[in-house]
Amino acid sequence: LPTPVKEYAITQDIPVFQPATLKDGTALEQIRDLAPQLIAVAAYGRILPRELLDCPPLGCINVHSSLLPKYRGAAPINWAVLRGEAETGVTIMHMAPALDAAAFLCFAAKILLGTRYTWRELGVAGALYFIARWVHFNAHNIWWIGLVFAVLAAKDVQLEKPLQCFLLSGLAALALVMGLNAAGALPPPPELAAERNVTEIRGTYGYGHPNTFGGLVFGLTLAWGMLRARRPRWIDAGLTAAVGVFVLVGPASRTAGLSCLALAAGLAVCRLWGARPLPRAVPWLCAAAVPLLAAVSYLLPLGLVKDGPLWGDFGPEWLGRIDYVLTGRLSMIWMAYRLLDVKIAGQVVGTWPSVDNSFVFTLYQFGPVVAVLLAAGLIAALWGYARRQRRVEALCLLVMLAYAFMECQSFHLTTNPAALLLAGVVFVQPPRQWAGVCGKEAEIPPA
Repeated sequence: LPTPVKEYAITQDIPVFQPATLKDGTALEQIRDLAPQLIAVAAYGRILPRELLDCPPLGCINVHSSLLPKYRGAAPINWAVLRGEAETGVTIMHMAPALDAAAFLCFAAKILLGTRYTWRELGVAGALYFIARWVHFNAHNIWWIGLVFAVLAAKDVQLEKPLQCFLLSGLAALALVMGLNAAGALPPPPELAAERNVTEIRGTYGYGHPNTFGGLVFGLTLAWGMLRARRPRWIDAGLTAAVGVFVLVGPASRTAGLSCLALAAGLAVCRLWGARPLPRAVPWLCAAAVPLLAAVSYLLPLGLVKDGPLWGDFGPEWLGRIDYVLTGRLSMIWMAYRLLDVKIAGQVVGTWPSVDNSFVFTLYQFGPVVAVLLAAGLIAALWGYARRQRRVEALCLLVMLAYAFMECQSFHLTTNPAALLLAGVVFVQPPRQWAGVCGKEAEIPPA
């Protein structure tokens, strides 16, 4: 239905453009033809690409109907009224991707100035990047591009120091946001406080969503686990388990919490049996986890049958129960199968239906070619690290896969530092040359 603004514009013969995407260049050409001096954005649910931000001479501004940081989510006016605010207002901010640009410049400097390549490495990695960035990914997701840059920059890097920096800066940022939230200076969007049901209050701790907070905590915990690759200790497993319990109780982010607990159990196993060589079947079992989880992700929702008018009315009964335990993940994929088309070059996947499964999300957002390339890279990495007795690296990749089964946030570097372990695979190096966490030549002593 047209909004009142659109209806008024039509009556006044004011042109109205409603582009379905900002990524194909059509909207950018329309904006350039209009030659605006300034662009104002209000309640617009898409990220403006850099080319569009650079178009007007005076830049772009965003108008938000609240006094930020309060009510920074959706429907700020509604929530201000419901909360009985005595006063509210409008916040106007300048839009610029400064932090993203700075990060990409650092990654690019490492790739271009601090990395040596053979012709084979340069050709293969360049081809993979071309496929991922220009051919089979037209959604221009900034997090995906950042992850690709980071993996390319990780070639020949001993990851201990970068992971230490990642962990320390991440903990500092997390503490700052949580402190501001505790002081009331950074309240969460109120509509998310009781999202799961009306009786369970889920903590966001200053972040926009409980699962966002859980994913960030899980990413930091994963970085800690990777840093223990040389010699896992019992205290590492205990602290990781404690974090998992906190994530389950505080934000009630079950996927992140259970993934932390799985990481804790894996660290305990590495500590207990670290001196024993892995059986020959383990590398193959680790590699098999990728096609197994992918098959479950793609095929299990096909068995669902809609047998009633309500949201959760799916059968057969056993599969409906699994869907209930997975908080509707299977039924949302079932719906995506009927509403979305798989496109060879990917597409911009909207917020609904919410595809909270990285395997299926990759198929729709990035296209089948990138989905196959990602699966092949993960298979090679898991097999290579397990074959080299790199237990903790293989463990972190397996836990990341388990997390990816229930979330699509695995393409955020803040959630998935384990993606850096794929650098050697991307450049088609033999496993003995992979830097890993401890470096190429570092031998991991028995626990």
